[in-house]
Amino acid sequence: MQVSQPTRLEGGRRFRAGAGNRPPLVSIITVVYNAKDELSQLLQAVSALESKDFELIVVDGGSQDGTIELLRDWDDRIDVWLSESDRGIYDAMNKAQRLAQGVFLYHLNAGDTLFEIPSRELEEAARQPVDAVTFRVTVDDNREFRPSYGFMLRIKNTLHHQGTFYRRETFLPYDLQFRILADFDANQRLAVRGGKVQICDRIIAHHVSGGAGDSLNDYREGFAVVRKNFGPVYVALSHVVNELKGIRLRRQAALKRWFKKLNRESTS
Repeated sequence: MQVSQPTRLEGGRRFRAGAGNRPPLVSIITVVYNAKDELSQLLQAVSALESKDFELIVVDGGSQDGTIELLRDWDDRIDVWLSESDRGIYDAMNKAQRLAQGVFLYHLNAGDTLFEIPSRELEEAARQPVDAVTFRVTVDDNREFRPSYGFMLRIKNTLHHQGTFYRRETFLPYDLQFRILADFDANQRLAVRGGKVQICDRIIAHHVSGGAGDSLNDYREGFAVVRKNFGPVYVALSHVVNELKGIRLRRQAALKRWFKKLNRESTS
């Protein structure tokens, strides 16, 4: 007789020790599905962070690649971990946020790297009416994402998920109608309600592109986000901005091919 496996598995040191008297400064949230090797690297990197004023929450979508065994191996170093089926990445993030106890929420994907927890800036922001603190992020081959918070957020996402710390008590759940860019929607909703964002001028993380938000489908969903929060006029502006971006990227690609051709000819 085959014994069915439980649909929900959970663990972590909070279940044994209970919640602390003082909430941590940061809740680091990682959601994962069948990415054991990348998660292992992330866990090792997080455990080596100099600042220890954080909790680590991992939500797994019911992986079958050994991720659950890895989480059990790390049970005494992860504050809370949960494994069960979900309705997508943002459903998993919402679950993690309900488990979080930190002053700020920070999302770190498997495959990405957090260089440090910017404790000084976050501690200062915690004493002020600040809804989010955002930093620079390097992307792939050291391309740099510089955040901004103003008019352009109505057209495109100008706050990077791996560079932004959100105050937990004012952050709203992700809207699950968006499967790729619910973080963009969350940033626009923050702007709509007049949230205060502090921008810091230094790099704190590295992001590897190629996830759900880097597919061609994100254009269509991005326009839906803009339409929902700011209306059709800004959708038209977003179309223009994306078209100009496409022209610039195609021009850069053509220049790279041209320089490569010149190099081959000069060395032949």
